[in-house]
Order: sequence, then structure tokens, then C-alpha cells
Amino acid sequence: MSREATPDNPLPARDPDGGAISLRQWAYSVLEEGQLETVLSRAVEALLIGLIIANVTAVALETVPSIYAKYKVLFTGFEKFSIAAYTAEYLVRVWSSVEDPRIAARGPIGGRIAFAMRPLMLVDLMAFLPAYFAIFFAIDTRVLRIFRLFRLVKLARYSPALPALLGVLYAERSALFASMILTVSIMCVSAELMLLAEGSAQPKVLGTLPDAMYWAITTLTTVGYGDIVPITAIGRLIAGVTMVIGLLLFALPIGIIANGFVNDLHRRQFAITWSMLKRQPLFADFEIEAVTEILDAMSSKTVREHTQITLAGQNAASFYMIASGNARLEHDGGEYDLGPGDVFGEEALQVTSDYQRTVTARTEMRLIILPGEELRRLARKYSLLKRRIAHEVPW
Repeated sequence: MSREATPDNPLPARDPDGGAISLRQWAYSVLEEGQLETVLSRAVEALLIGLIIANVTAVALETVPSIYAKYKVLFTGFEKFSIAAYTAEYLVRVWSSVEDPRIAARGPIGGRIAFAMRPLMLVDLMAFLPAYFAIFFAIDTRVLRIFRLFRLVKLARYSPALPALLGVLYAERSALFASMILTVSIMCVSAELMLLAEGSAQPKVLGTLPDAMYWAITTLTTVGYGDIVPITAIGRLIAGVTMVIGLLLFALPIGIIANGFVNDLHRRQFAITWSMLKRQPLFADFEIEAVTEILDAMSSKTVREHTQITLAGQNAASFYMIASGNARLEHDGGEYDLGPGDVFGEEALQVTSDYQRTVTARTEMRLIILPGEELRRLARKYSLLKRRIAHEVPW
């Protein structure tokens, strides 16, 4: 008899082909991003985030002699535990990575190597690998401390906004490069002008172009350390103009990044409109008040290609409608393509039901989501909605 999934026991009972889920599939669904959220996956994620924060805190406290001398054994034991935990996490991620169809297509060895070369996996590797080198080689503890602080970068794995920000930097790379060239050009011109104006008056601090360039960059960035100050009238005029230009120059890349980031967030979290819902066959002939109430209960989400949206055997927590994109529905009877207007996850009508089918995104998709609790409330209020979901949903 197969093990069933419950809210307290989130292990899926079946894979898409109907067999008992393997340990590797289970590990992949718990650890990897883009999979269904369960109590266990959220708990594992919280523990890993807590371990990262605790490591950074420990590194900071170890630099306080009085604290380190008193708790040296505790610090050492915690570091050994952290290394073991990070090593186990890394190995399990690599081992289970072939559950991703894109990785499996490259073969069990080549796919895992390609997966291990991903930026986030390299960050995970650097979180513990230097500690093993320290066992065999004499490494300065200060250098080792830098790599331990590097563990903080692991938090990027749990921040969906950071990949979006990196994507914005890449998408706007041409504009950012142009703004950087403009900044360097202004810095060189300001430095040359200051050298001409102040070089003879202050030969020790502004007698060379590198010295003047140092002054120019500190002035353009409005840092102004005050270690180099113009003393002539023309020098002060150049300094004032440079300060104003600096404010404008550094506002340019900030505006480019902010605009790109906002646009990307709008793309990922699109607005659900009344007309969008009204076009859905599921809500045909519904009164305006009913559609408006349903609209208020919904949320939106954009998912990437190959993301598993529902998994057979997983607790049915939400009902989904496809606004755009395509998906593949898999169950014992075969496979079907889903597109805009299709719905799935009708199992959420039942309080303790599990998904009977696995749905995987074939392209980037925009989904309209109705939480199971809201779905059941609306179904009780609007019997037509319940009948349509229960009897008229395809597959």
C-alpha cells in the first residue's frame, strides 16, 4: 500500500506514471526551487536560511577575543556541523538534479556536471570547500573567514527577487555600459581640468593626473573625503560643477535599474482584470457581482518553463487557470496539452484531497490562482461554479 500525502506528511505518494515516488524525486521536490511548496520544503528552507544567518553571526562574534576565548569549543563544533550540513545539502542537490528533464537529457554524469556548474551551485560549493582545503593546507584564518562570510551569498537561492535583479542588469547592460563610459569620461575631463587649475598651487596632492583622478572620483560620487581640497577660485568652480554633474551621472544608472526592475516585476505579477475573467469559459453567464467577488479572491503568478505546477499525490491547495502559455498534463490515462483558457486543480474543491494529475509548464506561463479555501467558499455560494468545476472541467 502506497504512502499517502497529507498536510503534515507532504511526501507525494505517486509519481506521474502512477508508481511510488522515489527518494530522489522526493529530495528534488523538497530542495529545488520552482517546485510545489510543502510543510517540509518550507521547514527545510527555513532551517537552511537560519543556518546561513547563524554562520555569519558566528564569524562576527569570533572576532571578539573575550567571546571567542570563552566559547571556542562551541564555535568549533558549530563550524564542523555547518560544514557537514552544507556538504550534505550540496551532494543531495547534485544527486537529485537529474529529476529535472533538462538535466536528465544530458545524461546522469554530464547533466550533473552541468548542474554543478550553475552559479548558485558554485556558491554552495564555496560555502564548504575551503574548509576542507584548510585541513590539508596552511590557510590564513582571515582568508578562511572571508569564504565563511561568502555563505551569506547562499541567501540568493531563497530570494526570487535577486534573480530578477540580475536579469535586469543583464537586460540593461548596454545602457549601463554607456552610463559607465560617460562617467569615466567626465571623471577624466574633471581630473585634467583640476590638474591644470591646481597642479601648480598644490603639486604634492594634485601634481599628477592619477592624483587628480582620485579627487575627481571622490567628488563625482559625492563622498568628498576632504583630504584633497581646491584652494584657487577656478579650482573651486571646477569642484562645484563636478559635484552637480556627479549627482546627475549616478542618478542615471539608478534610474535604468529601477525602471527595468519595476517592469520585470510587472511582467511576473500581472494584473487580473474583470474582462480577463469574463472571457474564461468557466465564468460564462456569471453576474457582474459574482465575477467581481471571484476576482478579489484571486492572485496571479508567472512561472518559468519546466516548472511543475501541480504534482500527482500532492495536497491540492489551489485551483489554476491559464492566462497564457502552454503546459503538459500527465496522468494514468496519458498526456494532454493545456493552453490559455484551460483550468486544472479542481481537486482543491475537497478539503483533504490530493492532485490526481501532474501539470508541468512547457513554456513561460501566466497563471490565475484561486486558493483552495476561497474556491470552496465561492463554490458554496455559487452552485453553478461548483457544478462546472466538478463536472465540466476537461480531463
